[in-house]
Amino acid sequence: MTNATPSGRVQNLSPDQELVLKEFWMYILHFSGYKVTPHGPLSRSNSVKAVPVEKHAHKSGGGSSSSGGGLFGRFKRNSKKEEEHLAKTLSNQAAIDPSVKHSTDVTVHEALASLDPKKVLDAFWLAIRQDYPDNLILRFIRARKWDVDHSLLMFANSIEWRMKESHVDSLLHGGELECQRKGLDGVISQFKSGKCLIHGKDRRGRPLVIVRPRFHHKADQTPEEIEKFTLLMIEYSRLTLHEPVDSCTVIFDLQGFTMANMDYDPVKFMIKAFEAHYPESLGVLLIHRAPWIFNGIWKIVKNWLDPVVASKINFTKNISDLEKFIEKDQLMKFLDGDDDYEYEYLQPNEKDNGLAITDKEITEKLFLERSKLQEEFISKTIAWIETPDNETSKSLLQERLEIQRKLTDNYHSYDGAVRNRSIYDRLSVIKL
Repeated sequence: MTNATPSGRVQNLSPDQELVLKEFWMYILHFSGYKVTPHGPLSRSNSVKAVPVEKHAHKSGGGSSSSGGGLFGRFKRNSKKEEEHLAKTLSNQAAIDPSVKHSTDVTVHEALASLDPKKVLDAFWLAIRQDYPDNLILRFIRARKWDVDHSLLMFANSIEWRMKESHVDSLLHGGELECQRKGLDGVISQFKSGKCLIHGKDRRGRPLVIVRPRFHHKADQTPEEIEKFTLLMIEYSRLTLHEPVDSCTVIFDLQGFTMANMDYDPVKFMIKAFEAHYPESLGVLLIHRAPWIFNGIWKIVKNWLDPVVASKINFTKNISDLEKFIEKDQLMKFLDGDDDYEYEYLQPNEKDNGLAITDKEITEKLFLERSKLQEEFISKTIAWIETPDNETSKSLLQERLEIQRKLTDNYHSYDGAVRNRSIYDRLSVIKL
């Protein structure tokens, strides 16, 4: 298995890619009210869309420990004089580099206009697990071909979806135990069915997510329960990722599939989730042992796919085809592999599925440590954006990378204080 860092990550950015990341962070931080005064051209986009910042004026404020925020009021906010200086700086950028087109007014990016400035970064930090913050943002940037405007729009839509629509972070923190408490039996029954499970790794060290549609029957659960199950499986899969591995391989095993198992709405939901809210999370998708009746279904489904996602799909028929992507000892017996593991669901209970850390003092200590690291990261990010010196920029980038490693280490402990244990913690598939 190979685990080399793929290109386009913070560990190996080209100079132009680094400028795009700086510009992205500049807009996010400026929107959130931080003083950011870049020197020289940052932008490589030709049409930076913006709206006046006055529409988003707000007082500083911190979040609570439950939101993972609480530090965003600690940096100095822009005064009117400072905003005028920033406007002049941005205007000078446009004069220095014709490809940079900024308004001479102090602006925030149009993509962020509908969001609450006090909540965006809190929601962002809440979405961070063991990810490096830069690499989570770079998922959106790569998905939009290094276009800052489109990347910001995608990011803003996803943050809004997490905050207002899916509430996926709360769903993950509650896990199966909370679903059971709320009487969401259809969520639990889907875990029991084994219709989707995480087990094994491919030749590149990516976790395997195996979907078996033959175990799906539309009447067995509500649409809401299907969506909650899908999001939990995606988030559990995220928790199995460790730098430099940042994507999964998905096998759709269609053996035994009939039209009685077909359900278009969950397919649409899954496609939208991956494309809009979990970009660059799919390594390869293998459609395995598709029966002839799938041909008509595929003609419909392929039209819903983004070209990037479609390019990652491969059809496989037998074990030899699978072995091009996955070692045989990583494939379970029902896929004709050598792994004799058999999935068995463990019913949630308070003892095994509750929080791993219940001591309030330890929880508070971990939260304060995390908040301090977030504060240091924001401070270094502002310095990194503002510096006019290339060598200083390189040094600050490495310092930021080290802080991100510390944030990952912190999350390995902090996770136990905020997230109920899942079936995959109990099976030691999630190892934090």
